[in-house]
Amino acid sequence: MKQGILIVSFGTTHKDTREKNIEKLAETVRENFPDWNIYQAYSSGIVRNILRKRDNMIVLDIREALERMKQEGITHALVLPTHIIDGIENNKMKQTVESYREFFTDIKIAHALLENEEDCEYTAKAFWKEIEKTAGDKPVILMGHGSSHKADRFYAMVEKEMRSYSGKEIYIATVEGAITIEDVIEGLNASQREKGSVLLLPFMLVAGDHAVNDMAGEEDSFASKLRNEGYEPKCILRGIGEYDGIRDLYIKHLREASTLLDINT
Repeated sequence: MKQGILIVSFGTTHKDTREKNIEKLAETVRENFPDWNIYQAYSSGIVRNILRKRDNMIVLDIREALERMKQEGITHALVLPTHIIDGIENNKMKQTVESYREFFTDIKIAHALLENEEDCEYTAKAFWKEIEKTAGDKPVILMGHGSSHKADRFYAMVEKEMRSYSGKEIYIATVEGAITIEDVIEGLNASQREKGSVLLLPFMLVAGDHAVNDMAGEEDSFASKLRNEGYEPKCILRGIGEYDGIRDLYIKHLREASTLLDINT
């Protein structure tokens, strides 16, 4: 029996946030599973191509990583998606993994970060623990990616849990989901508080292009739209992979998946 773990991320072209989030999570996996062979893959072809051309950095896609695991004799495999929700990207990954099932004695896929209400509650508490001192009494806005997939509902669930746990004014707006920054601004305006400073952070594994451009950019961004409404956004470019509690939840999901592996075959 030879065991392997494949960590699947969308990927990022930003070196600093890659090291602080994706690589830090991979390091955490190695610490918790020292006897396992660890592999990584990026699902974004655009990201992989930029890294290859700009940095001469080769990152495998999911199929290539599974092929390498097969060639290197991995018999029992775990797959850890770093996706926030079990949406479109995560389901594409699952389909690819399923197409390779016959080449392994057993293979199991861990849950994405938010699989159920318990995950939402845990994430809310872990996130608030990290930002409580910085937030103070300011309204907090988190930027999630969002999706047209039904799993998009988990963003609203985390928002509800964070509000309940912290007792503060917290919002999650998405780039491509149901709740937009315009919806959040409407909620801020309706709160009848004085317009002032708001804390703006990514609710994504990495603080990459979306965080730099869509959240904190000078034009047509969350920050610019808030400024246009008279607010003063304070942007923090920190992916949630930097938070100990968030990495702990990924490891919890990975351990749960490992218990389902048939190690007797």
